[in-house]
Amino acid sequence: MTLPTPQDLTRLAARLTPWELHKGIWFKREDKFAPLGYGGLSGSKLRQLIHLFEKYRGNATQVVTGASVRSPQHSMTAFLAAVYGMKSLNVVGATSPATLFNYPNPAIAAGFGAEFDFIKVAYNPALQRRVEELRHQFENEGEEQAFVVPYGITLDHVKNTAEDVTAFHEVGAVQTENIPDEVHTLIVPAGSCNSLTSVMLGLARNPHNLRKLVSIGIGPDKLAWTKSRLRVMGVDPENLPFDWNYKISLHDSGYASYSDLMPETYDDIVFHPTYEGKMIRWLREQGSLDNPEGLGFWIVGADTDPAVCRPYFTT
Repeated sequence: MTLPTPQDLTRLAARLTPWELHKGIWFKREDKFAPLGYGGLSGSKLRQLIHLFEKYRGNATQVVTGASVRSPQHSMTAFLAAVYGMKSLNVVGATSPATLFNYPNPAIAAGFGAEFDFIKVAYNPALQRRVEELRHQFENEGEEQAFVVPYGITLDHVKNTAEDVTAFHEVGAVQTENIPDEVHTLIVPAGSCNSLTSVMLGLARNPHNLRKLVSIGIGPDKLAWTKSRLRVMGVDPENLPFDWNYKISLHDSGYASYSDLMPETYDDIVFHPTYEGKMIRWLREQGSLDNPEGLGFWIVGADTDPAVCRPYFTT
């Protein structure tokens, strides 16, 4: 199978993903933004990473990134590096060449030609320090400056301009344009909160018929980060055209830690076990799905099946 071109990806990324009605609930299917086919690399993080490659890679021939061995940042970065004709160097910690490929995302990344740099610990600050060391090393060796994919596939709103941060979130904000009029309450995952911020940017401009947005935390609290980011883009989080319930956190309440896996389905939808899966399970237990009239659920992405990616591997 042939990899898509950069033009293919930017064209696909601009399309609106569908909303689907399943047993009374409207689902935003961001998991269907899947350039290699459904079940392959997918979702809003991939769309935002395409934006970063398009805008910031410059003339670099090398991309460097560091993340947990469980993170799709490895597979997505290596995939786009292959598409853009770049080398991908991925920093990993507390693992070895003998065990690394037990994890799907590094295995997929290797299939797209990624090479790996190993450090002793998996703490994110140590991973990012090593990324910076490698970036400087490439510069000192006379190479073009390496393109660094930031941890979490994001853009720092303190270091970057409001215009750049807004452009980063626009690629997700436009996905709110086709929200059905029937959706009055929308549930959105809050992990890194990049997708949540994009959704809120779009709905702050045009809420359609939305009355309430419920963000459910599945990782450490990022409320202050989200509010600060919205303000940078000119959105007052205290004066939104809908109610925002941000006080639900499955992680902080002890219901489930970020790394817990909870496989769940609803109708024929298979949810990511780290993200939407634990949300659906909690909502079921609360009885929140018993009367779904007016309810919408934003699916950020899906777990990746290596078998879908394998026909496109370059190594």
